[in-house]
Amino acid sequence: MVASLPAALSDGERLRVLEDRCLMLETQLSSVGNSQSDLRAEMRQEIASLRSEIEALAKSMESSNRQINGKLDRLFGARAVVTAAITLLTSILGSGVVHLVVSIGK
Repeated sequence: MVASLPAALSDGERLRVLEDRCLMLETQLSSVGNSQSDLRAEMRQEIASLRSEIEALAKSMESSNRQINGKLDRLFGARAVVTAAITLLTSILGSGVVHLVVSIGK
């Protein structure tokens, strides 16, 4: 059974800890003799459990990153629209002021 990790760890830190545990178990498994088949089976089961937890965490992180990237894309798109609107408005106002000055000057 996989021991629980502290809640204070970030997803990236949790992923590293799980990968370290898995690597440690795989290293220990390679040193366990064939005569200890029960221990080997238990270690393989724990390694499989760690691998599935690692995959689930990686998918969760990928999903979160996708959501954040989508929000950033929308934010930058909105920023571009606002910038274009401000540029257009200042251009129109600038043309109007020039027209007004030329009209008054006549």
